[in-house]
Amino acid sequence: MGYLPNFESDVFISYAHNDNDLFATEQQGWVAQLHCDLQKRVTGYLGANATLWRDQDNIRNNEDFENVILKRLVKTATLLAVISPSFMKREWCIRELKEFERSFGMRIDDETLRIFKVEKIHVDPNALPTPLQRAEGYKFYGDHEFRPILGGDYLNRYFEKMDELARDIAEVLKSLARKASGTDQAAAPGLATPSQVVYLAETTSDLAEQAYEIRQDLKSRGFTVLPSADLPNQAQELSDKVQEYMTRSVLSIHLIGKNYGVVPEGESDKSKAWLQNDLAMKRGSDPSFVRLVWLVNNGDGPSDARQQHFLDYLREDPDAQKGMELLQKKKLEDLKWILQQKLRAIQEKKNPSSETTSIFRGSTVPQAKDTRQPLRIYIICDQSDRNSSSLAGLKKFLFGRGYEPILPSDNENERDALQEHGDNLTICDAALIFYGQASERWLNTKLMDFRKVLSRRAQPVLAKAIYMAPPETACKKELETHEAILLQGTETFSPETLNPFLDLLRGRLEASA
Repeated sequence: MGYLPNFESDVFISYAHNDNDLFATEQQGWVAQLHCDLQKRVTGYLGANATLWRDQDNIRNNEDFENVILKRLVKTATLLAVISPSFMKREWCIRELKEFERSFGMRIDDETLRIFKVEKIHVDPNALPTPLQRAEGYKFYGDHEFRPILGGDYLNRYFEKMDELARDIAEVLKSLARKASGTDQAAAPGLATPSQVVYLAETTSDLAEQAYEIRQDLKSRGFTVLPSADLPNQAQELSDKVQEYMTRSVLSIHLIGKNYGVVPEGESDKSKAWLQNDLAMKRGSDPSFVRLVWLVNNGDGPSDARQQHFLDYLREDPDAQKGMELLQKKKLEDLKWILQQKLRAIQEKKNPSSETTSIFRGSTVPQAKDTRQPLRIYIICDQSDRNSSSLAGLKKFLFGRGYEPILPSDNENERDALQEHGDNLTICDAALIFYGQASERWLNTKLMDFRKVLSRRAQPVLAKAIYMAPPETACKKELETHEAILLQGTETFSPETLNPFLDLLRGRLEASA
């Protein structure tokens, strides 16, 4: 028995046994590892035991399928499909999908599906069965499958994706529990109201990572992000679906890069990205709706003439610019911050009061910072750097400029120190990671705090930075992140190194005043 009392299992994992492969010195196969990690993480998000089931015996004959698989399917609340070329060729995988759809259907409501699509290896979306085409995908691959044993970015991306999937599974299980108990969804805490729905336009593959970051940032704040699954590939169906989504959204976000993307069936020339922008333009005269277009400069020019024409249209056409806020030469962190400000303003407009209610955990924050108080800058450092002369110089400089620098607690009680760290992240106006003697693992932990703690604040921090102090290491040379500004420190602290961080901090403070 799992989380839901009316089912024997909460999640049925459908997969091809070829995909439970071992790599190098792994102790268990890829699917087994995912199963184990999800079991723990979903249970953690629920605060109660969750049961995930998969066939570990590679059942092959029809009689066993009827006696074991079908009986298990009809007693399982949700289905997780591990997609790969092997999955598509395995008769039992496709049959499991069809039988689950026949028994329960794929949806809980208009937007919530009870099926999860884990993409282990790329498969042509058009080749997928219809229910999987409509399901939101969780891509566990880049240039290679994400595997913890590979370490580095492969390890980080695996756990980011696994965590996202676990959180979404937990939310679906909670929704099913509320329905079973007759609880009114509209009154359930944490669920989005109409003012909390945002449309994030489906983008091209070159911007998939940036779109993922934005989606996660918005979801972590409690917003419903549409579309929740892949858009249809037929032009009329796409148009109908997007128009429906637009009527429910207070803001649409369009990421435009170098690739033109897919032209839907039935459309002569315009790509999905272009069509979504056109459909958002139809709400251009609505003062309660905001359309943000981010032109991403990744160093390369457009992939073909059609994309150049689309870019010129967005930059120059008067009709295209009506109701549009065009963002150019902006970093991803800038876009996140702008989105937070826009959505906060929308919330304030709909719910005017002396305080703005956060959609995260129901907390409240002042509408504007009290300028009589100094800006708090939380300098996150490892114990090994506490006596660094460079850190001392940085702290002294900030204090002399009127800022209030805060260092982590040196409390020997780990629990108390962690609590103080969370409190500092909650109250600071800006955060700076001092990366000197600490390990790469320590840095990754602090960046995870940026993603999980800072992203959930009602009032966003004004600036984030990583100050790379000596000694020079291979990790520091190769470090790239969208999470924060990178500052190159020197042997002796030099105030000029902080200029990009302080300029951003002051600029955002003025913009939010």
